[in-house]
Amino acid sequence: MKTLAVASQKGGVGKTTVSLNLALAFAKAGYRTVLADTDPQGAVGFSLPSARESRGLAGYLTGGSTLEDVLIRTRFEELSLLPVGPMNPQDARAFGEYLADGTRLERLAEALAPDTDLLLYDTPCGFGGVTMGVLRNADGVLSPLQAEPIAMRTLPQLLETIGYLRQDGVDVTIVGVVLTMLQLRDEVSLDVAQEAWSRLPEDLVLETTIPRDATFLKASSLGVPVGLMRKRPPPVAGVFDRLVKELEPRLGLAGVEEEDEPLDLFA
Repeated sequence: MKTLAVASQKGGVGKTTVSLNLALAFAKAGYRTVLADTDPQGAVGFSLPSARESRGLAGYLTGGSTLEDVLIRTRFEELSLLPVGPMNPQDARAFGEYLADGTRLERLAEALAPDTDLLLYDTPCGFGGVTMGVLRNADGVLSPLQAEPIAMRTLPQLLETIGYLRQDGVDVTIVGVVLTMLQLRDEVSLDVAQEAWSRLPEDLVLETTIPRDATFLKASSLGVPVGLMRKRPPPVAGVFDRLVKELEPRLGLAGVEEEDEPLDLFA
């Protein structure tokens, strides 16, 4: 089983949108996927109202609930959801401290591993206790980078955090930075993208970008991933299929073909 954390210092960059739609895309590609929400604010639960009924991650980790009790099965056999569960705002700090050393999340991963190909974590913004606990258990980190000026200023904090964890013996890497809310016809947004492409290592910034599109807001209001808005998914849903293809070899989920040459149309 591989473990992927979607993490960013800045809030509002599209972490939950990326996590939810990417989990669905991995599942549709045939990977047995669990999307775990670790945000005390319950972002996945707000996006999917039906997920609010589960006692969730908090209920499982604190005892009293089995994994089968808290996992929510979906219409896709390969996709299950693990919402964070009900939590009082005053308990959020204690929850972060509870998860910070990573041992409890390690036990979660061990319990899921026999029947799971990919455990995907949606994390709260910043690098508090919850996120640090997730990163200590992640094989890779995918960081959404909002195509707006302030977002670039927060990226060094992610790089420093990963560096600190690796010095501490944690085997976690950044599998990629994905540009989100990109507006190619907006000069400021495009300038941020150009800065990312020019300043960051070429293999760090993924080719796939996620546009600013009202379709995402519509999907959220309907309480579904964008790929399930209707029988024929909107074109923007294909972004996440492409993202899966980029992430597969980076996560070791699929080998890279040795040869990839044009095919003869008439052969």
